[in-house]
Amino acid sequence: MEPTTAAAATTAASSGGMSSTGFMLAIMVFFIVMIMMSNRSQKKRDAEHKKQINALQKGDRVVLLGGIIGTVAGFNQEILEVKVSENTKLSVLPSGIVTVLKGNTLQQGDKK
Repeated sequence: MEPTTAAAATTAASSGGMSSTGFMLAIMVFFIVMIMMSNRSQKKRDAEHKKQINALQKGDRVVLLGGIIGTVAGFNQEILEVKVSENTKLSVLPSGIVTVLKGNTLQQGDKK
């Protein structure tokens, strides 16, 4: 009688909870979904940034990677010239532009 009872107890214990393989599979699916969602949002941000860079015109205010704020003074093939003061122009690659400022955002001398 005892072997039958032990077999029934083992079967009941194993069917009562999720197996370790099933648990690991659920964790892996969760991480795959999270990675896919993260990649999607990153691609969306990259596309928006590229759209802003392509729409740049002379006179637009931009923020460069180092936090420098300037005004687009001109385009030279793949290089942008950004005026940061009266007598200072910087040549930057389009990838060096962090954001394009709209309207009166961050006027010169503003402090946050």
